[in-house]
This record gives sequence, C-alpha cells and structure tokens, in this order.
Amino acid sequence: MYDFIDVNEVQAGRKLPAEALQINGEYIENMIDGYRTLYVSGREAMSQELESYEVGVSDGAKLKSRRYPARMITVAYQLIAGSAEEFREKYNQLGGLLNTKDAELIFADEPDKYFTGTPEELGEVDPGRNSVIGEINFYCADPFKYSVVEYEAEPSLDEGSVLIDYNGTYKSYPTLEASFYSEDEASDDGETVEQLTGSGDCGYVAFFTEDEKIIQLGDPDEADAETAYKKSQTLINQKFMSSSAWGSAAKALWTANGGNVLPEGIVQTGSMAMKVASYAVPANPKSTSGTLLNNKQTSQSAPKFYYTVKAKTSGRTASTVKVTVTITASLKTSSSYFGNGYGLKASIYMGGSWHDVTLKKTSAHWRGKTGHTVNLSFTVSGLSAGTKSLTGIKFKVSRTDSYGSAGILGETACSNLAISDYVADVPETYYLAPSGYGSANGKYHGPSISRTIGADASGEAGAANFSLTYKQKMCIGNGSSDSKQLGAFQAQVSDSAGNVIAGVRIRKSTSGKSASVDYYVNGKMVKTGSVDLSYNNKSFGSKESSVKTSTIQKVGNKITFNIGGTANTFTDDDIQDVKAAKITFMLEQYSTSAALSYNGLYWAKFVKNNCNTLRDIPNKFSADDVVEADCKTATVRLNGVETPTLGALGNDWEDFVLTPGLNQIGLAYSEWVDPAHAPQFKVRYREVFL
Repeated sequence: MYDFIDVNEVQAGRKLPAEALQINGEYIENMIDGYRTLYVSGREAMSQELESYEVGVSDGAKLKSRRYPARMITVAYQLIAGSAEEFREKYNQLGGLLNTKDAELIFADEPDKYFTGTPEELGEVDPGRNSVIGEINFYCADPFKYSVVEYEAEPSLDEGSVLIDYNGTYKSYPTLEASFYSEDEASDDGETVEQLTGSGDCGYVAFFTEDEKIIQLGDPDEADAETAYKKSQTLINQKFMSSSAWGSAAKALWTANGGNVLPEGIVQTGSMAMKVASYAVPANPKSTSGTLLNNKQTSQSAPKFYYTVKAKTSGRTASTVKVTVTITASLKTSSSYFGNGYGLKASIYMGGSWHDVTLKKTSAHWRGKTGHTVNLSFTVSGLSAGTKSLTGIKFKVSRTDSYGSAGILGETACSNLAISDYVADVPETYYLAPSGYGSANGKYHGPSISRTIGADASGEAGAANFSLTYKQKMCIGNGSSDSKQLGAFQAQVSDSAGNVIAGVRIRKSTSGKSASVDYYVNGKMVKTGSVDLSYNNKSFGSKESSVKTSTIQKVGNKITFNIGGTANTFTDDDIQDVKAAKITFMLEQYSTSAALSYNGLYWAKFVKNNCNTLRDIPNKFSADDVVEADCKTATVRLNGVETPTLGALGNDWEDFVLTPGLNQIGLAYSEWVDPAHAPQFKVRYREVFL
C-alpha cells in the first residue's frame, strides 16, 4: 500500500512520491519545483482481447486469436506556484517536457522497468488558480514494460549453445549477434606488416531454439572452395584505433598526399597522426569480486537454509562503482521442502542503503539441496578516489508471507568488498586524424592517404566487384562558436588510370551543424544529400561505439552507397567491367577557417568479390564483420548497415522468442571454418512484463 498524499499538506524535504514519474531519464519533480505526482493508473496487468468463432451446433466456441491492446497510463499531479506568472512559467515547462514521442517512462516504485509512451492529453485544470490538480494521459502503443537493463548472454562452456534463464512474464524478441575473427595488416605495436589470412571468412551463421525455430544469416549451401564462384577475398583490412596504429607498418602500406580526389582544385598537403577520439576512466583491475557470506545457516524453525552471497564490482569512477550481487539459497537436507505460498525477500546493505530482491516467489516450490540463485545490480556512490573497499555490508532475509519464520535470517555482518583503484581519465579510443592541414588560401586542403589494391591469391590485380567498408569520426565541437568550423571528408575508389569509379565527399561549407553529402559515380557527382555533424550526431559523432559504418559497393554496373545509415543506389553501364585499383581517404580544412574538431578514420576494409551478384558470394562474412539480427523488427545489419539480403527467406522471425524459464539457443556456422577462428556469438535481450 502506498501512503495517501494530502494535497493540502506542505511536504517537507525532496522525497519523491512512490509513483513519481521519470520521463526520458529525469523525474518531473526534480525538473519542476512545485510539481508532485499524486497517483497513477493504468500500470496494472492487462486483460487480453479474445476473438472466437462458433462451429455449427458444437457447444461453446473456438478461440481464433488473442492479443493485448494498447495501454493508457494516467498520471495525476499537483502543481503549486507562488504567483500567476510563476505558475504559467512552470506550466509551460511541463508542456515542454511532455513535447516528446515514444518517451521512456519509469516509475519510482519500479525503477528497473520502463514503459514506452507518448503524451496524448494534458487534462484541463481549474482556471485562475496557482495550485491545481490535473491528469496526464500517456498512450502506450506497446502495452508491455521492459527491463531497464539489456542482458547479454554468451555461449556456455561447450560453445554450442547459449543458455538463458529468462525471468520476464511475457515473451521477448532477442537480438542475435555474431562477430567474426579479427585480424589486421599491422602488428599491435604498429611496426610490422602482417599478412591477411582470410581466417575470418564464413559463409553463414545460424541460431535455433529448442522447438526448432531458426534464424539463418548468410548462405549454408555455399561451401568453401567448392562452388561455381571463387571466394571473395579481403585485400585491405586496417584498424586505426590504437595509439601505435599509424606506425611504420601503416606508413609502408599507405601513400601520403598522392590520392585520387574530387573535385579538382583540392590541395593534398599536411600530415596524419593518431589522435584521441574519446576518453575513458578505466579501473585497475577493471573488476573485483569476493564472497561476502558463505553458507550461513538460519536458526529459525525447520526447514533450515544456507545462504551464500557473492559480489562483483565494475565501472569504477572517481565517486561510484557498479556492484552485481549473486545470492544463492539452498535447503539443508535432500528431504527438505519449502513450497507454495511461502515467499522470501533478500536484502543487502551496501553504500548506505538497503537493496532488495525477491529470493523465492510464493508460487515456487523448493525441494532438496538444489541451490537457487538470484542477482541484483546497483551503483554505490559517494566514494572518494582513494576508497579501497566497501565496508559495513549487511545481509538479511525476510518472509513475504505470514505463515512462519523458516528461511528468515536476521541482519548479518558480511566481509568487506575490495574495489578497484580509481585512475584518472585516459584515452578510450584513438583514430587517424590530421596532425596538420598544410595551407592553401581560398581552397580546401589537407592530408590524404591512398592505397593500391594488391593482387588476389590467384595473382589477378584489380577488382571489378568490390565493397569498401569504413568507419569515420566527423563532427564539430560542442563549444559555442564551433558551428563556424568548416571542412570535409572523402573516400574515393579509382581505377588504374586515376579515374574515380565511386566515392563520397562530406563537406561542411557553411556555418551551422549540417553538411552536404556528395555522391560520385564514374567521376561525376550524381547526387547531393545532407547529414548532421553536431557533436553528438548519430552518424559519425562523439563515441566510436555509436558510429555507423559506411559502405561503397560495386556489383556489375550498380553502385550502392550506405553512408552513415543513408542508402543510395546508382547504375552506370560504362563502369560494368572497370576494375578498382586504388582507394583514397582525405581530410580537409577550408582555407584559414577553423577546422572541424573531429575528422578522421577508425577502420578501412576492402573486399574483392569474384562474381557480379551478391547472391552468389560464397563467404558472405569476413574478418572483423559483425552481423546482428533483431528478431522483433526482422532486421539484419552487417557492421551496422541494414542488409536484408543476408536473411534467409524461411527465417522464423515471429516465433523466435525467449519464454519465461530456461531457454537454450543452439549455434551453427560454416563447417569449413577452423574452430580456432570461429565466430563469437551473443544474445541480447530485455525482460518483458505484462
């Protein structure tokens, strides 16, 4: 039961109401002084809509379908202001907060779950008053609530399957991921050229459930070296993501300021260096773990219980650390029984507050000495940089029913938990960027790197069909005057005569946050689009993990671009048999204007395809590729780029789900791949609740 809130009572302090609403990460109470939540309705478990039909004179009916309808959540609130002007200002502020679509809605009494809703109606309030009560209606087209935490599961020890103990109450559509063997053309220290082995090549991967539902990516019918078409071959694969990446090896492979670029008049000058792309706060060691309580026996009435509590820390910052606690409970003897109607709640005191988790639901049956494990995670704050351990930890177990005292454990002191030392900010990722742009008054200028495409394994030079994949970082700074920065980035694929077959140039030529995207085919600009280059832009912005991979692909007479998530395809019969011989990347500044704060390259890969149809490529995947399948949307992405051709026609998208309880997902990949170079599999999911 929640406490009744008297709207005529002045509340002391800043304690949030039990059902306070957090919208897109912020509680409204913390954003608007004088606002508070009174009650919420519409969050309860929903009834299903059933559709049935009658058959002749048979008794009853047949169930045709069942579904859960959209949900409406109503939040009642009070808004108090000291004057009419202040009230209008606060009411306008509330309207601004509610000007959103598909917002994440979290309630204070259930902080580990969220709804997705859009404000539909802000109810009328009494006019002429500075203290009003109103209602906000949120329309939730998706009626379910989801765990805030996205869980990630990896294969068990036998590597053949992923085991998931799913604790949601409704089915969940997972995201399936396979990452392929990684290799680079430069050694870790950047000083030695390494030969590409093709060990990351793979024809297909598959995920399948216990009831034989399958998601298959790639083509299992293509066998290595036994097809009508030769394998594709990775001819260039270089990552610029460590401080030593632009070392002797890379400089020997790439030529500076001698590439084929567009348009004419651009001056290739200046130099490249590895620069910091983002900073992190790593802990040393990165995680710690310990046993807080080991086989502690209860002293209450039979049956007797044993409790073991373990914890792991990670994500250390100057003032916080994330803690994951694992609690295992077991009965003392093999004949012990603790059944229906009896419930247990475990609580651990750490960092100055209690953290609770349901240890046993009243609907569960425990028999014998089998261990039962639950996990909970939270963040401990208020630390200093010199804090070495968490102390004063306590653990207790209470009953959630009123039928006895078995299983109860009073407050029990636990061992201290060591945590990582805090380490000051250090670089997290690097990228290849200009160390100097040179100079050219009134022109675009800057350094370029180019690479001649070597012969394949058969000795044949050039590639009539290919894909160039790369990741870039490109954005203005987050300062007040950084919108005036000007510059460009281009990636070009050219033939042996220096003519551009296909390429793209992103140029910021005016003040503001957007840039133009120029697409080139056969040396001519065929289209101009636009892209956001603000600091946190969603294409090439501040964090490498969120940067979208770009591709330029040639198949016969067709060029397909996917630049920062935007796809375009063009056809030119004149390039049908033209072979790519060189790739060029250039980073530009305009005249003496301020250059872009971030403009550079993370990764470049060039793959030669030995056929002129995507369908017939035998090894659909190669080194450093990452393929993802979102079962909810039936979407397949390769290196972040939507690639529907990789999904098999018979995939069981609608039925590939996790259900409450234990789920086992089997894994498969091309039989010709060496197990030492096998893909790495992951299954990501959120728990779904009614």
